[in-house]
Amino acid sequence: MSFTPDFNLQTITAFEPDAVATAAAAFTPTVARPRSGGITPPPVVPEIDLDAEQRRAFEEGFAQGERAGLEVGREKATSYIATLADALEGACTVRGEIQRQAHEEVTLLAVAIAERIVRRTLALDRPLFVERLQTLIAELDDPTTVTLRLHPLDLAYIEQHEGEWRPRLTRVAHLNLEESHEVQQGDICVETPTVSVDARIATLLATIGTRLTEAVAETIPEATS
Repeated sequence: MSFTPDFNLQTITAFEPDAVATAAAAFTPTVARPRSGGITPPPVVPEIDLDAEQRRAFEEGFAQGERAGLEVGREKATSYIATLADALEGACTVRGEIQRQAHEEVTLLAVAIAERIVRRTLALDRPLFVERLQTLIAELDDPTTVTLRLHPLDLAYIEQHEGEWRPRLTRVAHLNLEESHEVQQGDICVETPTVSVDARIATLLATIGTRLTEAVAETIPEATS
C-alpha cells in the first residue's frame, strides 16, 4: 500500500515562517553573464571556392608570363634591330669603298690606255710632236734661254728638221738640245734659268687621272653611322 501526501506547495508555504515566504515570493531567477577571459568560440571559416581560386591563379600566372614574354621579346627585337643597323652600316661602308676602288681602277685603266694612244700618235705623227714642242716654248714667261731634254729618236728628228720649226721661235735667243735616256719617246722636259717644266706624257696624264678620281669621289655619298 502506497502513501500519497494530501498537501501541495501552497500548503507547505503556509507552514513556513513569514520571512522565508516573503523571500521566496520575491525571488526572480537571472541568467549569469560570462566572465571576462572566458572561452571564446572558434571563428567561422568561410567556405573556399576551389574552382574560382584555380581560375584566379591561372589568370595571374598567365598575365605574369605574358608580361615576361613581351619584355624578353622586346629585348630580342631591340638586339636584332641593332644588329641589322650595324650590318646595314657596314654594307653601306663596303659599298662606298667598292665604288671608290672601282672608280680608281677604271681611272687608272683609262689613263694607261690614253698614254699608249698618245705615245703612238706622237710616234707616228712627227709634225704633231714638233707642234707640241713649239706650244710649250711659247707658253714660257722668259724663253730667252731654253734647254730641251728629249728622247734620242725625238732629238734626231728635231735636229733633222730644225730649219722648219726653229725660225718660228723668234723669242728664243739661246736654244740647247740635249739627249736624255730618262724620258720616253714623245716626252719633253723644258728648263730655263727661272723655271723647269715636266711635260712628260705620264706626268700630265697622272695629273688628269688624280683630278678625275677626286671629282668622281665627290659624287659618291659617304656612309652614315
